Amino acid sequence: MSASAKDLLGAWRLESWSFVYDDGRPPQYPLGPDAKGIILYTADGHVSATLMRMSGTAESFAYAGRYNVHDGAVFHSIEVATNPALVGITSTRVIVLDGDRLTLSGPDFSAGSGRTQKIVWRRGG
Repeated sequence: MSASAKDLLGAWRLESWSFVYDDGRPPQYPLGPDAKGIILYTADGHVSATLMRMSGTAESFAYAGRYNVHDGAVFHSIEVATNPALVGITSTRVIVLDGDRLTLSGPDFSAGSGRTQKIVWRRGG
């Protein structure tokens, strides 16, 4: 059974964000393997995600907008972002729910990069 919008509601804490390469090379962690983050899904269809590097150079990534769920995927329509190039795009992430763990995976924001994104979250405020 496919996940519904109701399944996503609430706060999720980041476990990992990685780039998985088509050519089989080891994954990369854009904000490091110890990155922290929170994604929030609201009942009225809003999403907000903020991720940050915990060690080394201060760096973060955030966006917010609207979301909808269908056919086993969540679609984030980005309205504001730390990277202005993302404003106006819709990202597609396949949903895998396993207990209190949510894995979102899908195409990279950069077409032709030869990689996909895999973001693992754990339910909890």
